[in-house]
Amino acid sequence: MPYGLYRHISDEDMAAIVAYLRSVPPVRSESPKSEYSFPLPPAWGPPAGPVAPVSKDDPVAYGAYLAGPLGHCIECHSTPNEKGQPDIENELGAGGMAFHGPWGTSVAPNITPNGIGDWTNAEIADAITKGVRRDGRRIMPPMAIPYYANLSPSEVKAIVSYLRSLPPR
Repeated sequence: MPYGLYRHISDEDMAAIVAYLRSVPPVRSESPKSEYSFPLPPAWGPPAGPVAPVSKDDPVAYGAYLAGPLGHCIECHSTPNEKGQPDIENELGAGGMAFHGPWGTSVAPNITPNGIGDWTNAEIADAITKGVRRDGRRIMPPMAIPYYANLSPSEVKAIVSYLRSLPPR
């Protein structure tokens, strides 16, 4: 659960998420008490304060918001540190996180200019919204293509602008 990123969701968007969840009919089920086999990080806990909306007029800032707390692209596409957690501070977008599942193993690629620098904006948009690499191969799970397919053209353009602004890694 990328709660470290979710702490940066705007109050307005968080209210919309809460409203949606309250609209879903409840399901009765027993859930075991949560147990943590690792120390909780400092980011865990109540929010530090109000989070203002991000302006859609700044495509890089809005793209960072979409690829960060809302879509958490940077959670999977940042190189893991020695604890296996994404090193967003030092390796933002550099790739390398491995995912094991029934499909086999997929590794998140580098999405900084070193990884996508010669891709066209349309090729990046197709990867995000259609799950297709520039060579035509399908992108493997856990990439959330069905959700990203619903992004508006301006949202995809903002994400591409943000990815192009990342420092090369």
